[in-house]
Amino acid sequence: MKPLIIFCVLSLASCISSETPAAQCVGQEFDNLQERIQITPCGKSRCKLTKGSVTTVTFKFKPKTVVKSLTNNVYADIAGLPLPFLGVTGSDACPNVKKAEDGSPAPCPLQPDQEYVYTNSFPIEAYYPQVDLRVHWALHDGKRDVICFEVPAVITPGKKKAQLN
Repeated sequence: MKPLIIFCVLSLASCISSETPAAQCVGQEFDNLQERIQITPCGKSRCKLTKGSVTTVTFKFKPKTVVKSLTNNVYADIAGLPLPFLGVTGSDACPNVKKAEDGSPAPCPLQPDQEYVYTNSFPIEAYYPQVDLRVHWALHDGKRDVICFEVPAVITPGKKKAQLN
């Protein structure tokens, strides 16, 4: 049992936890979605995004066809209003992809039926409102979703800095 625990700690991409409460995007169906996604920090019912912190998303995906390019499509759905995560939405996702089998870089184009791991970290800005939201995360090849999921989240206040007198 200990070797498995050590292996999971050393290889996050290989032992993605089912803690992240991910759901399929409307009209989409991706196999074993919840087992493929980990967002940190995240709990069993929603992810807690603290202002002034950095959130990391890691997930596995297996394209069904050749993927020529990958673009991030990430936004916060707040009361039905989609607000893009600046600096993430529209950016090239290919540099964030590695081969699942050995962790080596996997530049686009990506091959069908091969497993890949995507990892990205992004700041939770101090100016974000403190609200409940759904994070929509998709990787697009042109207009086609290669993978798409949504996660319930809440933006919480950052830690107060100690003042010197």
